[in-house]
Amino acid sequence: MAHSIIDLQKQDHAELDRLLTRYPAESPSARTETFRAIVNLVTTHAFAEEEVLFPAARRALQSGEDLTTLIESEHQRINELLKEMEPLRPGDAAFESRVEELFPLLRDDVRNEEDRLLVALGGKLETAELEKLGTAWAVAKKAAPNRAHPGIPRRPPGNVLAGLPLYFIDRLRDVLARLRHAPQ
Repeated sequence: MAHSIIDLQKQDHAELDRLLTRYPAESPSARTETFRAIVNLVTTHAFAEEEVLFPAARRALQSGEDLTTLIESEHQRINELLKEMEPLRPGDAAFESRVEELFPLLRDDVRNEEDRLLVALGGKLETAELEKLGTAWAVAKKAAPNRAHPGIPRRPPGNVLAGLPLYFIDRLRDVLARLRHAPQ
């Protein structure tokens, strides 16, 4: 069964809200796993948006350029913060101060997407078009890098060209991190 891009976006946004809500109540060691889940969700979700959803919005909506430019600027700042946070650990003062900027920014990003972009697209595109976008977005999300890369372009073709090698680099980094932290 095909899923609309709107439904898929809202599912990810609901999962992000659960993770953001859970994070403050956890111990620093549990926060590490939750934060990694946030990073994975946010980076793959945004990459797929920039590759599939935003170009479609720019084509379909009169306000598409303005909306996607706003959201891309949020994505850029989110990526910058995530990159700054990579060498830090939950519980560290520097890490937690960045969380205080990051989490509200993520929530603003969700509101801009759901309340403005997705509402406009839902009013403009037919169900079949929204489902086609959903399928393409889901494929792009599976092949997306899962770490912050603030230096790559936010728009195709630059992000698409950078995406494939970064996908493999990020997954290799995940394997190496698991090996480094595996019990001996």
